[in-house]
Amino acid sequence: MKTPNSRSIDSDGETNRPLAQSHADPSSTNQPEPAGPYDVPPISLSLMGKLFGVPLLIIGTIVGGAVLVVVLFGGSTAPEKRSIDEIVQALEAGSGEKSLGVLLPREKELWQMALELAERLAKKEAEVTAPELRSTAERIGRMVLTDLERVEHLPTLGAERANQQEIRSRRLEFLIAALGRTEAAEAVAPLIKVVESRREPYVAAALRQLGELRSLPNISSALPAMIEAARSSSRVETQMVACTALAALGIRDEAVLDVLRNLLLVGEGELTWSAAVALAFLGDPSGKTVLLDMLDRPFWEKSDRYEVRDGAGQVVSRYPMPKQRVNDLLAAAIDASARLSNADLWAAIEKLQSDPSPAVRAAASKAVERRSTGASAAPSGSAENKD
Repeated sequence: MKTPNSRSIDSDGETNRPLAQSHADPSSTNQPEPAGPYDVPPISLSLMGKLFGVPLLIIGTIVGGAVLVVVLFGGSTAPEKRSIDEIVQALEAGSGEKSLGVLLPREKELWQMALELAERLAKKEAEVTAPELRSTAERIGRMVLTDLERVEHLPTLGAERANQQEIRSRRLEFLIAALGRTEAAEAVAPLIKVVESRREPYVAAALRQLGELRSLPNISSALPAMIEAARSSSRVETQMVACTALAALGIRDEAVLDVLRNLLLVGEGELTWSAAVALAFLGDPSGKTVLLDMLDRPFWEKSDRYEVRDGAGQVVSRYPMPKQRVNDLLAAAIDASARLSNADLWAAIEKLQSDPSPAVRAAASKAVERRSTGASAAPSGSAENKD
């Protein structure tokens, strides 16, 4: 399936990927400028994930997984209401019975429980107490690491094995999402281990959860693993998630800035854009030239920004970026650029106040208004404005 939102593989072996910027100058990335003094809200990981083409596997784990479960198994046959503890106990009991590789009803129920656990923990305040939540996080963390080790240990072969691999993989993604949604300090260590495992696509799923746990006091312990994932992952999608997660943490560490600056140079379309935006959220102007491209509607519309390659890497076709995608990217660029005190960037933002899109006009006007009030003296990306 072709998608304009992320790099993907078509059923016929073709690869879709966004084209890199046409007139950005990476040589200008080492020209420091002061961060802006304006009080702007921190990056929203969910919003940035949607805007920057993170695969559906990451931005829609719960929704996508729910669809998969319904397609494979039909409607729920499990009890309508169980406690969080009962769900976790059932999941801990095992992965379900199998007969000749065929999933039995017990396996179906466990899948539904994994999904339900992730959904219920989105409203955990009404479900469990704080001490119970910490214990729950520890138990889910153990399950995540156990499942990570055995996710490929399947007794079946051929098409049935592939089906079970996908099913078990999705269940692990549910558990990673559930672990992050506990928002407990006990979730950080197992998520770090998932990132360090380099097992895809679970690294990207864990990176997102770490980004969303940015307010935890022990989250800085995840920084080395997150930096390494951004630097060395072989998957562009994972590097994109790493950029966003590092920006979400808001830790202005030189190692973070270095890896993001290096990603500016890769020429991988949305990865370059993600790195520039992440740097801006951290108050670093190294991606200024890329941001100027991103704040320019003709840049998105004057040429086909996406290309389709076959299995041999040859370009077979190019196509334009959808209008809504252009609007989303312009709004994201506005939000990022507003964190920097740069006359060129602000001129581009002000120009977008007359953009044809109401949403883009509103984003630009909001940024200009916030700048004019200038409520805070703390630079964006500093410790005072990290959260």
